[in-house]
Amino acid sequence: MKLIDEGLVRLDVKASTKEEVISLLADSLDCEGRLEDRDQYVLDVLAREKEFSTSIGFGVATPHAKADSVRVASLGFARLARPLLWGEDEVSMVFQIAVPLAEAGERHLQILASISRRLIHEDFRTRLAAAKTAREVLELLAE
Repeated sequence: MKLIDEGLVRLDVKASTKEEVISLLADSLDCEGRLEDRDQYVLDVLAREKEFSTSIGFGVATPHAKADSVRVASLGFARLARPLLWGEDEVSMVFQIAVPLAEAGERHLQILASISRRLIHEDFRTRLAAAKTAREVLELLAE
């Protein structure tokens, strides 16, 4: 199973809180059969957010959970219709990471590093912000 597919990409999401975004992406992960327990996963992600905001700059947040509530390592993506406050930063794109507890250490860091390497490039962020379809987002992530 791929880390991300079209069913895990949401464009122009209308949300007013980070909790709404986290819940929406959890729904996508659950619909794709990637979670053991959707509600527990949401609680796991929110608990992690309480420890420290996952806003990483560039208008991007990376909420995540490394937990038994996750069946298979996955990545959800949401581009927001309007930026929202995530911790102390405004965020317009969210990469939500789900990793089974058994793969917690290395797999989570691999996913985060892969995203971060791309996000430092302004051209990548611009193209991601302009993508019209989930397929375009996947193609950008595959480059």
